[in-house]
Amino acid sequence: MYTVFFIGTAGSGKSTLVSALYNWLDDQGYDVGVVNLDPAAEYLPYTPDIDIRDRISARKIMKQFKLGPNASIIAAVDMVVTEAERIKEEMEVVGAPIYLIDTPGQMELFAFRQSGAYLVQKLSDVHSLVVYVADAVYVQSVDGFATTMLLALSSRIRFKKPQVLVVNKADLLSEEAVANIAQWAEDPDILLESIELPRYEKEILRSVANLGGFIEPIFVSAKTGEGLDKLYYQIQLHYTGGEDAQLPP
Repeated sequence: MYTVFFIGTAGSGKSTLVSALYNWLDDQGYDVGVVNLDPAAEYLPYTPDIDIRDRISARKIMKQFKLGPNASIIAAVDMVVTEAERIKEEMEVVGAPIYLIDTPGQMELFAFRQSGAYLVQKLSDVHSLVVYVADAVYVQSVDGFATTMLLALSSRIRFKKPQVLVVNKADLLSEEAVANIAQWAEDPDILLESIELPRYEKEILRSVANLGGFIEPIFVSAKTGEGLDKLYYQIQLHYTGGEDAQLPP
């Protein structure tokens, strides 16, 4: 069983990308399962096979315990931990060979709390991968690209899983912006020359880049379908060493 976790900051389009990739894989004849771990989602662009909202709702928790929005989401995500074993059992019952797992919209409430790391470890199978979803509009600036790389690295350290970096909403980028982002990832020195930071902060970024903290992004558009084939190839590259596993339809 392959498990692919989608994480990223609010507004990056995680759920829309999960939906687009699911539809693309389904059109190719692959048997794919989808799990929603966001107890605060008001709307999902896909129909999940397993939906945590059937058991835990941030809105209900907010009303029941008279909490604010953030506190209710934190409480709800922490409560999801109690359902981890049951979710894993349901995944086995559904029996899909690959699962796309959508995580809470507020990345910081999932990635940087113990409950999030526990859920990723608990729901992972022999093969597991994290897709970090970045917002194309944000990463086209030098500052936005640098902070995105640092956030992606932080989540990679946190989850201790192989990671693929996806720039979603690529249809909103000009050819020049795509070229700039690709160049910054390939040659961090160009980025460091363009960004205004104190010298010691630049050296921190340089060290991060030299240690593999800057990874080559995949440009995709959940809206147009651009790059979904490349994302699938990267998933297969991780799981099979480049040979298409041909998941049974």
